[in-house]
Amino acid sequence: MNFGFCLLVLIPLNSALVPVQNKEDVVIHFFEHEYEELKALVGDLESKLESTEGMNIEYADRLTSAEKLIKELSDSHDDHRRAFTDSQVAFYAKLSGSLHGLSAHQTIKFDEIVTNTSASLYDTATGIFTAPVSGMYVISWTANVNYKQAQATELTVNDVVKASAYADTAQGGDGDYGSASQTVVLQVNKGEKVLVRTGTDGNGDVHGADYSTFSAFLLFPHA
Repeated sequence: MNFGFCLLVLIPLNSALVPVQNKEDVVIHFFEHEYEELKALVGDLESKLESTEGMNIEYADRLTSAEKLIKELSDSHDDHRRAFTDSQVAFYAKLSGSLHGLSAHQTIKFDEIVTNTSASLYDTATGIFTAPVSGMYVISWTANVNYKQAQATELTVNDVVKASAYADTAQGGDGDYGSASQTVVLQVNKGEKVLVRTGTDGNGDVHGADYSTFSAFLLFPHA
């Protein structure tokens, strides 16, 4: 029996050619890609810059507010300190030696200061208390006289009589001493002058030795 052989030869077809970009296209594509990345980076930086500027504005506002608050607190502290200092008004003076031959309406100069919160309050050279602030003041004085004597005294504010006292031992025995005291509450304005002087009645003598005194203090200030 004859057998026939058939040889099948497969010949591959040519594959389809894939187009390849030229060099210019590759370069353009590269720079386009770089451009997009740079653009995104710039956008991110701009966003962060805007955020930072916003934070700077916020911090600046907070700093301004803090500075304003500090100034307000400082001003308030200064006001309170001034108010506290202004409210510290008090003096107390006494007559160390006796005075003789005083005429009517002659100022009694209490020459020994015991208490004086400010050197400008009471002046021993003039016997005058000058109010440093306007307010309500408590003012007291005592005038002492020897036995067989009498003396009227007056408290004046800017030469206006506000109160009077009268010490009298004319009817007493030998060795009797007498005192007359007054305490008043008065509105006194800043700069007004307060003093104790002799009245129109009396022998013109005031006994010292710390028995005659003059004092005042600020009860509360007025605006």
